[in-house]
Amino acid sequence: MNIEQYGITMLYALIYIALLVVLKYTLNAKSSGHYVADDELAKGNMAVGLRRCGAILGFAIAMTGVYSGTPSESLSQDLIQTVIYGFVAIAFMVSSLVITDRIVLPGVNNLEKLKSGNLAVGFVEFSMLISTGIIAYSSIYGDGGSILSSLSYFVAGQVSLVLLVLFYEKFVVRNFNIVDAVSKGRTASGIYLGGKLIAYSLILKSAIAGNVTGSSFPDMAIEFVSLALMGMVVLYVFEKVIDFLIVTSTSVREILVEDKVVPAAQLASAKIGIALVLSIGIL
Repeated sequence: MNIEQYGITMLYALIYIALLVVLKYTLNAKSSGHYVADDELAKGNMAVGLRRCGAILGFAIAMTGVYSGTPSESLSQDLIQTVIYGFVAIAFMVSSLVITDRIVLPGVNNLEKLKSGNLAVGFVEFSMLISTGIIAYSSIYGDGGSILSSLSYFVAGQVSLVLLVLFYEKFVVRNFNIVDAVSKGRTASGIYLGGKLIAYSLILKSAIAGNVTGSSFPDMAIEFVSLALMGMVVLYVFEKVIDFLIVTSTSVREILVEDKVVPAAQLASAKIGIALVLSIGIL
């Protein structure tokens, strides 16, 4: 890398930092009706900290999709495009908080729970923000330059993610109310559900990135759905294997009911890991 390339990299880094400041104040404004974010962070509120960390990391992941695109012949045009897509990524991150509040954790006042230090809600929000960043990355990276195309991919990914989580909450763990457990601050449930979110998003990322641009819309939609379903079925099978082999001293139900945090973290990490491996194979 020569001096000119270093200089260009510094410009992109400065743009990222400026956009990160915009994200910070946007998040502060969104939570201002319930708490002052900077005060809660200064007091060491870990739940609020998890939300903020998820937003920072998720946004960084999304921005790598912007930086990974093919450069044009004009540096100024690339810088302008980076700023535009950066604001699009900020909108994606904020939208994920609305989705978490109203759909992923229905009936739960997330901001009040975060203010009270509910780590379970904090972990779910952290994971949803990371998941959003992963889907945004592939939506922007896989795009040929059209914001509309990026938005379409992102919406398809987010809708699929929400549907998968709702299916899991309503049918897979129907004998255990995981949303209620998260609301009551059972950290193991928050970690376990958060692991699911990130694992699902990695599969969806590959389904988006593996889509062939230039095809007709119906063909692209069919390919996306086919790749996503194939990945989810394989992930489900491997998750069952992991449930039996990784934590052998207890069951998933016991982990959730008895709020066993360490085994929950092990399972969540293992499921994210297998999803990462599978996501490479889908591409």
